[in-house]
Amino acid sequence: MRTNSKTKVSLDNFEGSNVGDSEKKFANKAVSLLIEIVNDAKFLNSVKAAKFSYSTLYDDNGKYIKISNDQILEIIKTGKERKTIPDNTINLLIFLDDSLGGSTVGKVNPGDPTIRTNVSFFNYWIKDDDYLALAAHWIHEWLHVAGIYHKGRRVDANDVNYTIGKIAVEIGKSIILKTKKGSNKKKEAAGQGYIEAMDNFYKSHKQLSDESEVNIAPRQNAVRLGFVDLGNDSRPVLGKAYPIISAADQKLEDLSFPTSTLKALKLDVNAFYNDHLPDFWGGTKEGLFKISINTRNPTAPASGGENEVTNLVDFKVKDGNYADGFLYKGIFRNVTFADYINLKFDLFELDTNAEVYYNKIKGVFDSVPELKTLDILNGIPYLSLATKMFEGIIKTFGKNANDPIWKEMPLLEINPSIGGAFLRNGLYVIFEQVNSKKETITFEDLQYKDEFLEIKERKKSRLSNHLILNIRITSSDQSL
Repeated sequence: MRTNSKTKVSLDNFEGSNVGDSEKKFANKAVSLLIEIVNDAKFLNSVKAAKFSYSTLYDDNGKYIKISNDQILEIIKTGKERKTIPDNTINLLIFLDDSLGGSTVGKVNPGDPTIRTNVSFFNYWIKDDDYLALAAHWIHEWLHVAGIYHKGRRVDANDVNYTIGKIAVEIGKSIILKTKKGSNKKKEAAGQGYIEAMDNFYKSHKQLSDESEVNIAPRQNAVRLGFVDLGNDSRPVLGKAYPIISAADQKLEDLSFPTSTLKALKLDVNAFYNDHLPDFWGGTKEGLFKISINTRNPTAPASGGENEVTNLVDFKVKDGNYADGFLYKGIFRNVTFADYINLKFDLFELDTNAEVYYNKIKGVFDSVPELKTLDILNGIPYLSLATKMFEGIIKTFGKNANDPIWKEMPLLEINPSIGGAFLRNGLYVIFEQVNSKKETITFEDLQYKDEFLEIKERKKSRLSNHLILNIRITSSDQSL
């Protein structure tokens, strides 16, 4: 029930990469300003009068419903997070995440109330003392926690989250200008970090940016997760072309999957195509894919005790070619899980030949029987050691160990949230959205034929960098 009391903002949790006293002080300044913003009459009136291109709520019953401006205001005023009782408090659970790269400012996984803020942007804002940018970012992401998402995976700068973030900047700046502290020039620049970050994100996802553009965070290539639609075929037929659809497509829901409580997953890497990688120039290219997997339930807060397994795949390949030695390359076997799989793909350049050292370490792993049965759910003592040794390879031989070309963590679920990716038996494709000719690559441009991808009807001149995965799910006879 709505009360007439002031809306509160509470920083319930603040942890992650390099959180210290200065970071906490900066975060508290943002929270204090956000309290003033959400209780400001001009803010409330601006939200009420705003014209949103898309305003839909994923409600507590798991349905998408169209909501009015008044309903959006009520959610903010009452601090109504999804599947919680309104308590007049906007509850913020923040994690500074160093795994988010490129133009991604923050992220909220469906069902998880944690707001993941890109530490690169946080550091950029704290350097400029732009706590208004942080406040605007957090109200934007909190609206996701409340159940208000962007339309599918498409970017729209006029939907609820983006627009209210911009309104927060406008109102926050007017509040700051009323204070006596600081120069007028610095006050006028308040919140600009959020505006620039959103503009940069919007442009990068619309593929309007060019190489001369200055990015305010390390650039990484945006990728998409697709699925090979075999139709009624149980296996790909030689000589037949198959379309690529989004891994979030409703078609995948009709595919069968094991109904046992525990399931086992097998993952193979079928192929990697090198269109062109930014740091590779001429000759044969050497690199590593770091592929990590965990089975943490996204609705449960991270405790730090979860098992994450890391494996590496090394390659040598020239531009415009598929790498040798990838076909049906086993990565994980018998990964025991219930409902969720989190996969992270990092792509690194190697400047020094690491093949000898890599093979020596792989030889150690291959001699450990437990590493061939990766039961993440129950844990294996060798896994932490294996992950650290692989990390050592990257730090020793990778040119840009902290700036990988890819850094993605798709969440695959048996029963995904709206817009989420399905976990099913089949072939998955991870591809960059722009090729080396600066052409945008879409699902509609691609097709799968005879174990590889190709451009359909020559719509584009070249494939982009991509990875083809084979996932197999079976029932597990293990018990919790």
